[in-house]
Amino acid sequence: MSMLTFGKNAPIFTLLRPALPGLAFCALVGILINQLDRTVNSPYLDGLLIALVIGIAVKNLFPSAVWHQTGSKLTGKTVLEFAVMILGASVFAPDIIQSGFGLFSLVITGVVGSMALAYLVGHKVLGLNRKLAVLVGVGNSVCGNSAVAVMAPVIGARPSDVGAAIGISAILGAMQILLLQLLVPIFGLSDYHYGILAGMAVYAVAQVYAASAVVSETSASVAVIVKLGRVLLLSPVVITTALLQSRFARSRAIDETHEIGSSTNRHWSMAYLYVPWFMIGFIIFSGLRSVGVIDEVMGVQIRDMSKLLFTMAMVGIGLSVDLRTVVSVGARVALTIVVILTFMITLSIVGGSFLNAI
Repeated sequence: MSMLTFGKNAPIFTLLRPALPGLAFCALVGILINQLDRTVNSPYLDGLLIALVIGIAVKNLFPSAVWHQTGSKLTGKTVLEFAVMILGASVFAPDIIQSGFGLFSLVITGVVGSMALAYLVGHKVLGLNRKLAVLVGVGNSVCGNSAVAVMAPVIGARPSDVGAAIGISAILGAMQILLLQLLVPIFGLSDYHYGILAGMAVYAVAQVYAASAVVSETSASVAVIVKLGRVLLLSPVVITTALLQSRFARSRAIDETHEIGSSTNRHWSMAYLYVPWFMIGFIIFSGLRSVGVIDEVMGVQIRDMSKLLFTMAMVGIGLSVDLRTVVSVGARVALTIVVILTFMITLSIVGGSFLNAI
């Protein structure tokens, strides 16, 4: 029997061989961290952040090492994109929609406003590169590290951008668990109102629950619903960003009128430019989950698999991050995040007071 081949003559194993060391390292570290994350289950420790830090540490402690490069790049791109696609199986739209138009409108306002602030303050005022500003915005407006991981391949962000966005955002997000509850007596917030505030302002899902449960179970329930509303907007935000980026790129093209190929092929090419394959897959998986083809149990299982792949991908991304690059933008990233948090907190206190009165 002939050896499995890929392309003209090259055996597939021969093509994959350079990637095996890096792939194996990312897989092993990812599996260990994923298991540790499940065992500890602490809002202060995020598996994606730990994976990223380990990757960065290996890269910067052994800067001349090249054995992992091919595999880590493959993991940080292809594995990451596949993880994004299957993550859609965990999005059940009806649960979010039934929470009410007023609350969902507040969430939409917060997400859109935060993305705009990240771009205007981070990119235009503070001079962050456009892709890093987008990552900071989506991470702090939607759903933390996962949102950054989903957006990164769509906009072609550099590993150093991912490292800066996740690392600094996660640190400030953890601080909110301790500090956000101090606003309850200052503004006289009810449990319901504080749940809105925590769900809108806190970075990651586990941190949202931790920051709200310290006040009451009512606060925790409301906060989780609000946070899920933000998560539901991940796909629209990413697709809109992809559309804007594609339009920006196409506007710089010298001549768009001499495209070669049939009309059908051209339309498919346009669709791919606007919406990457893994986002199309994300939408399909989300639709299957929302109509019940993928049930809740299977959705949870696929989400867990996606989280493991995300963790592996973060190791791969970390292995490409020069720590000096992250440090050089740290203060500007932190300031951008503070502006976003101030906006989210203000919006939640003002807007939540009307919802609280209903």
